[in-house]
Amino acid sequence: MMPRSLTENGRTSNSTHSPRAFAGLALIAIVLACGMLVGCSGTHVPDVQIVARADWAGPDDNPVMERLVEHEPDRLTVHHAGVMDDGSVAGDEKMRRLYKFSVKQRPWGDIPYHYVIDRVGCIREGRELKYAPDTNTTYDTRGHICICVNGDLTKQPLMESQYRSLVDLLVKLAADLDIPNDRIVGHQDAAPGETTCPGVLENYIKNGWLIEDMESVRAGKPYEFRTTEYVKAKPAD
Repeated sequence: MMPRSLTENGRTSNSTHSPRAFAGLALIAIVLACGMLVGCSGTHVPDVQIVARADWAGPDDNPVMERLVEHEPDRLTVHHAGVMDDGSVAGDEKMRRLYKFSVKQRPWGDIPYHYVIDRVGCIREGRELKYAPDTNTTYDTRGHICICVNGDLTKQPLMESQYRSLVDLLVKLAADLDIPNDRIVGHQDAAPGETTCPGVLENYIKNGWLIEDMESVRAGKPYEFRTTEYVKAKPAD
């Protein structure tokens, strides 16, 4: 049975014929239309597979909590490992070795990066996002989420699988944490004159390819992997 309401003259009528009902239906139509538009033009966020810390860490590979500093992440910083990597050491083992180096040979509380991408594109979780990263350079690391791409990318090529994993991860983190494109940088941008990190990836940042490819992912469109050779940045005058 249709719901009924009183008209101005006291008579009853179907509520769907009243001005208020028409206004309500119009509002619903507008909301539905907006939802359809958002669905068509909204940002695509990829499903990024990440190996959890618990899946690679040994029983003693725990953060040294008193060395860690909490922060509010608001930017994304790309690194390379700066060490030649021929793929002969399994990714989990490399993470365990990096952990031991970080806490035993450096005064750090954990792996310095939040994520590490190996030579086949597998992403592994490093330190928790709520803790600032560590560095051999002198910039203030608070606010930075650091992503390391394995290999010495001043001497060996960037692998396509690594690059695609990096792009997807950056898109997801930027969406999850509301980080704009102009806060996605390379390590040498954060620490000018102190490092060549992230090697050839700096070319992708400087020439706009990285952001272009991120925008393609956001639009749900494919992109072509482009290669470029590492060119050491000239020192500022």
